[in-house]
Amino acid sequence: MKTLSDYPNLRQQRQQLLQQLSGLQELRRGSLTEQFLMVKRKDGSRVKRGPYPLTRKHGQKTVSRRLTDPALVPLYRQQIQALRQFETVVDGLVRVGEQLSDLAVAEVVQKKTPGGTGTSRRGASPRRRPGHPADA
Repeated sequence: MKTLSDYPNLRQQRQQLLQQLSGLQELRRGSLTEQFLMVKRKDGSRVKRGPYPLTRKHGQKTVSRRLTDPALVPLYRQQIQALRQFETVVDGLVRVGEQLSDLAVAEVVQKKTPGGTGTSRRGASPRRRPGHPADA
């Protein structure tokens, strides 16, 4: 369990994650599949073409889009990987945020616990308070 002494470290982790997040610019959903098609030419010869589609989920359906320019494949791969990194960073931010929230709750609980801060309890008679002279 994290303690209040972990608070600065968690804040630093949060700042590092936010910096990573700010560096992610081009994001793309989906994945590239290595689909190749064997195409028969007019002269009867066969040629392999592809890879073609970029696939992604749109609601309950899988939507495919053909990438006919092979030069775009590395760019699409980079954008898809950036989205995966974005998701990882956001998960990390949620994890750190939950830990910071737990520490904030623990601090409030500690302050409310009788005797937790060394102060006397409310409602105790002045004669029972340590360090106070008894009323005569």
